[in-house]
Amino acid sequence: MHVVVVDTNIIISTLLGKSYPYLITRELILKKRILCIVSDEVTNEYHKVISYEKFRSIPKFKEESIELIDDIQSVAVNVRARKNFSVLKDKDDNKFLDLAYASNADFLITGNTKHFPFGKFENTEIISPQKYWTTYWK
Repeated sequence: MHVVVVDTNIIISTLLGKSYPYLITRELILKKRILCIVSDEVTNEYHKVISYEKFRSIPKFKEESIELIDDIQSVAVNVRARKNFSVLKDKDDNKFLDLAYASNADFLITGNTKHFPFGKFENTEIISPQKYWTTYWK
């Protein structure tokens, strides 16, 4: 079973369409076919981002987002990162590397691979949702 960390954009994309992030979240994480790792810092970011002004005009977005995050937390393993890396330009993204490292995750799945300028960090492959789905689940 793969151990994964998912970037916030995967949560947002799950709610906005039925594409690869939706498939990964609904068919793999919530059905426990892969093990999702979260931390308090990551779930706090999920909650912060779903509150952004740009999402307020989308009907039921906040309610559905909170429900999705709660569902993910109910099947995920919460890990406390003990090392804080500072290797990314967007400092907020470092928490995902911290978590991937702490959990020895197989994959960090992100729709913003440009924010992670390397394909691998320690033992974790940084991968787009499309590549993850088509390479490991097609």
